Amino acid sequence: MGGFKKVLFYAQEHSNKIYCALLLILGSVVAGICPYLIAYDIILRFVETHTATTGYVLLMSGAVVVCLLLQSFLYYKGLTLSHEAAYDTLMGMRIKFADKLTKLSLGDIHTNGTGSYKKNFVDDIESVELLLAHMLPEGIPYVLAPVVAYLIFFILDWRLALLSIAAVSIGLLAIIIMTKSGTKKMERYYSAARKMNATIIEYISGMEVIKIFNRTTSSYENYVSSVEDYKKYTLAWFRESWTYMAVYGAVLPCTILFLLPVGSMFYLDGTLTLATFVFALLLSMSLGQPFIRLVEFFPTLPVLKHKIGQLEKTFTGEELTLADQGIAPDNYNVEFQDVTFAYDHKEVIDRVSFCAKENNVTAIVGASGSGKSTLAKLLVHFWDVKEGRITIGGVNINDMSFARLMNLISYVSQDTFLFKDSLMENIRVGKPEASDDEVMAAAKMAMCHEFIRKMEKGYYTNAGEAGNKLSGGEKQRLTIARAILKNAPVIILDEATAFTDPENEDKIQAALNQLIIGKTVVVIAHRLSTIVEADTILLMDKGRLLMQGTHAELLVKSRQYQSLWDSHQQTLDWGIQVKEGQNA
Repeated sequence: MGGFKKVLFYAQEHSNKIYCALLLILGSVVAGICPYLIAYDIILRFVETHTATTGYVLLMSGAVVVCLLLQSFLYYKGLTLSHEAAYDTLMGMRIKFADKLTKLSLGDIHTNGTGSYKKNFVDDIESVELLLAHMLPEGIPYVLAPVVAYLIFFILDWRLALLSIAAVSIGLLAIIIMTKSGTKKMERYYSAARKMNATIIEYISGMEVIKIFNRTTSSYENYVSSVEDYKKYTLAWFRESWTYMAVYGAVLPCTILFLLPVGSMFYLDGTLTLATFVFALLLSMSLGQPFIRLVEFFPTLPVLKHKIGQLEKTFTGEELTLADQGIAPDNYNVEFQDVTFAYDHKEVIDRVSFCAKENNVTAIVGASGSGKSTLAKLLVHFWDVKEGRITIGGVNINDMSFARLMNLISYVSQDTFLFKDSLMENIRVGKPEASDDEVMAAAKMAMCHEFIRKMEKGYYTNAGEAGNKLSGGEKQRLTIARAILKNAPVIILDEATAFTDPENEDKIQAALNQLIIGKTVVVIAHRLSTIVEADTILLMDKGRLLMQGTHAELLVKSRQYQSLWDSHQQTLDWGIQVKEGQNA
């Protein structure tokens, strides 16, 4: 029930529309029952009082038409209001969900995967529409109508009430058994669905590698296996449900299954008047449609509960520590003070302390997995530290809003991402209020201007899905242009020239050198030749800071740094030799 209450909480702004929709659909249900009551009166006048006239029949026929029209109109207006409230609520939930994602730890996001959040954002939130647009405004009237009808039944003749309920009970029993069975199978079904989705994404995303290494057979077998598992669980669930669906689909509309034969016996025995019998038959028949419509919601209840539960896991997820104190830093020195960080209960940063000074370049080096990039991501508050603190100008980053912190930092990652928008707007992400001239100036500094100018629409060329119209080096230069345009006082370069072609690497390095004047620069480096001029080099190993100093100092004092340097020097001489006489 907590998930339902939460949905109603998000819908409280639109509760008036939901209540109005409920009343309108209740009126529609009543209007749908009225023709049966009118038919009862007509039959009674013909059979008992013999007072039916042509004018009366025409008048009652008109009343039936009015009731049916009123039923359709009220139902239409009710659903219109309920859908307006539902989709307004969905919009609000998606806005809150997007805002929530910005406050979650990046570690949690990576653990759950983008597919999980896509499902939350699209599928799970969409399921709320069924609850708000149909189940509440339709379900409650469809429950109230039979309750009122059976109260009348029991007042009229308790025997007839029990006969009508007996038929309904058979249908409800089938529904209850089907729902319990479905609840048990649901987790296996969703597990198979998640596995299939992940396999499909992996199969499509890795198509290039699959073809190059001729892994089509094994990869396709994994794909087919996951689809077959999903098919097996789905059909097993559906086959079992079809029997119960057939039972309640046949019995529920036939509310006179026991009432007609047994009621006829009561009438023949003289213990039941014709008027009461006819009224009971018509009233019972009028409940068929509400019952069928109500039952349509029953199988969706456990599914909806599951989806809301998944959605609530994200909405209640632990947020990053943010307490904006509104304190401006005195300077732009970045300081790590005994910082410890654990990812999935495994420590990856262990009591690291250093200061990256303003107007200096601080490089972080080390073997793969030593924690270099993790330090950079902790600085931009992608995670909360386990122990210690990180400050900029003496202000703890936990005491800054995310927006305030991001205004202080430009982060250029080795993982580039471009939006499906123009190249102009992709660069302008760094400074949304920037003019076109400012964007172009930044592009020139990042050596983007020439290749952009040669494209079909220049700066207004669409980058494609995730920037797939550009090469890796071109995407890298565009992200550098963003950082240049942003012009933040603290710059983090996480192997920013990783995909840059040799022809332009020197030019981009010169542009970066202009960019970093007077700023605090933290460089994550794999190629040591790019940071030999750094003011301070931090040597990391297995999450611990081994030593810091200049390039010359570390070559003398650290055997491990010397080993890294020698390995780097050797890679510069790597090449492919072709034996004489062998085709190239």
